[in-house]
Amino acid sequence: MGIRKALNRVLACIVTCCYVGYIPGAPGTYASALGCVFIYLFPVLFTNIFFCVGLALFSILCVNFFRYDGEDPGYIVIDELAGICVTLAGHNITLMNTIIGFILFRIFDIAKPFPIKQSERLKGASGIVADDVIAGIFANVILVILGRFL
Repeated sequence: MGIRKALNRVLACIVTCCYVGYIPGAPGTYASALGCVFIYLFPVLFTNIFFCVGLALFSILCVNFFRYDGEDPGYIVIDELAGICVTLAGHNITLMNTIIGFILFRIFDIAKPFPIKQSERLKGASGIVADDVIAGIFANVILVILGRFL
């Protein structure tokens, strides 16, 4: 096996979140749910803003080096992991916050209001990751607002 082929297998595991991206149905939702489990188990790590920024940059690098066909293939789900981390960054991780954050993130990621949809126009990996990070920022802000009233 050549180095490029071996590297692509490692990258496939990373960008699909250990192959969660290949589960039929709603791979982005499954990856977001997996992210919620990680966040709930390891909140200090996964909700740290520096970790979130690092994960977003790492996601762009990995997707950039991974060979894929198409604009934003559904099986690449590391961007959802980054987005859910951004959603819950800085928040107190409770079961309720995690569930509400998950729902808000998925709504923004699926509906893609302005400027989320427009960020997909960025070339390559940046466009794949940017829309989820921005959806995470939107969801995070709504979670902050909800936290002030609840």
